[in-house]
Amino acid sequence: MDSLNKDALLDRVLAISHAIAGQLDYQSVLRQVAGEIYELFEFDHVDVAIINPSGIDFTVYEVGMETEWGRNIKGNHTIVNSPVRSVLLGELPFLLTDDALIDERFHFEGAFDSPIFEAALHSRIIVPLHAHGSLLGTLNISNKQKQKYNQTDVTVANYIADLLATYFFAVSQGEEAKAAVIAENQALNRENMLRIGALRLTEGMEQERKRIGMDLHDQTLADLTRTVRHISRLRRREEVNVHDLALLEDEIDTCLKELRNIIEDTKPGVLELFGLSQAIEAQLLRAVAGIRPSISIGVIDKTEAYLDAADESLQTTIFRIVQEAINNAVKHSRPTYLKVEMSKTETGARIEIMDDGAGIDNDADMTSGGLGNMNVRAALISAEISFLPVKAGGTHVVLDIPFEAVVQ
Repeated sequence: MDSLNKDALLDRVLAISHAIAGQLDYQSVLRQVAGEIYELFEFDHVDVAIINPSGIDFTVYEVGMETEWGRNIKGNHTIVNSPVRSVLLGELPFLLTDDALIDERFHFEGAFDSPIFEAALHSRIIVPLHAHGSLLGTLNISNKQKQKYNQTDVTVANYIADLLATYFFAVSQGEEAKAAVIAENQALNRENMLRIGALRLTEGMEQERKRIGMDLHDQTLADLTRTVRHISRLRRREEVNVHDLALLEDEIDTCLKELRNIIEDTKPGVLELFGLSQAIEAQLLRAVAGIRPSISIGVIDKTEAYLDAADESLQTTIFRIVQEAINNAVKHSRPTYLKVEMSKTETGARIEIMDDGAGIDNDADMTSGGLGNMNVRAALISAEISFLPVKAGGTHVVLDIPFEAVVQ
C-alpha cells in the first residue's frame, strides 16, 4: 500500500464507484468491489457487518473465505457479542491489529470470535460505515499474515468505507421501502380477506341456522308429533301394557338422540370436555357410522396436547375445518381409510387429513361451498391450508397453524 500513489488510489476509488453502480443488495455490492479492494489490500477475507433496524443485532455479508459469520446470511448476530463491537457501538474510530488471535480487544466473555481462530485471521482492519450521520455497520478486512496492515491502510480503508456506506444507505432505504410496501399490501390483503371472510361466515351462520331449523322441523318435531299421537292413543285406552310403554320409551329415546346430534353439531361438547384430538376422533366415528363398506379411521396426535392450550375460538375453528374435510371425504370420495395426523412444526402446528378416495376434482371451486368455508376459516386464524392430490388416489389436506395464533 505504501507504494500506491494518489493517482492510483483515485483510479481504484473510481473503479469501485463504477463497480457498485446498479447493484441492488449488500452481497452484490461487496462481490463487485472485492477485486478492486484486493488491489489496494491483499486480503483473505472481507466482510461488512450491517446493523439491523432494531439496533441490537447485525447481518454479515462476506467475500473471500467463507466463515461462520456469514455462512447463514439470514442468521443475525448480536452486537454485544461481536468481536468488533467497539466499532459497531461507536466506542472506537477503528481497529487495527497485527495479530487478532492474541489481541484482547477481539476476545471477551461471550464473543463470537471462533472464525478468527478457525480462519487464522491475524491482520485485521475494522473501520465504520457512516452515512447521513448514522452508523450503518463496519467494513472488515483480514489477512492470514501477521503485521500485514498499517495506519496508512486504515486511512485508505476509511475512504472505501465512506464510498460504500453511501451506497449501502441507499440499498437499506430501498429495502425498507420495499418492506413497507409488502407489509402494507399484506395488511390490505388481510383486511380484505377478513371482510370477505366475515361476510361469508355470516352467510354460513345464516345457512347453519336454516339447516338447524330444518333438522328440528323434519326430525325432532316429527318425532315429537309422533310421540304425542302415541300418547293420545294410549290415553284413550282403558289399559296400557308394558309393550306399549316400551315403544313409547324408544320413541322418546330416539328423539333425544337426534336432538343431541343437532346440539353436538352446533357446539361440539367433546371439544370442551376432552380436547381437540378426542373431538376429532369422535367426529370421525360419527362420520363413518353405518357406512358400507366400512372405512378404516385413525387419529395420531404428536402434539402432546399443544393445541388444547389455545384459545377456545381457535380450537373451534380448527375443529370445523377438520370436520368439513372429514365430511367431504366420507360423502364424496368413498375412501377405504380416513386418517388425521396432528404434529408440531418449527413454526407452529400442522394437521393433516388423508384419505384414499376419489380425490378432489381439478375443476373444483376453492372459493365457495365447503372448500371455500375451509379457506376462509383458515385465513381468519392466519393459517395456511392446501389440498394436495395423491398419485395413488385420494386427497391430502394440510392445515398449518402458526405459533402466533396458538399462543396469542
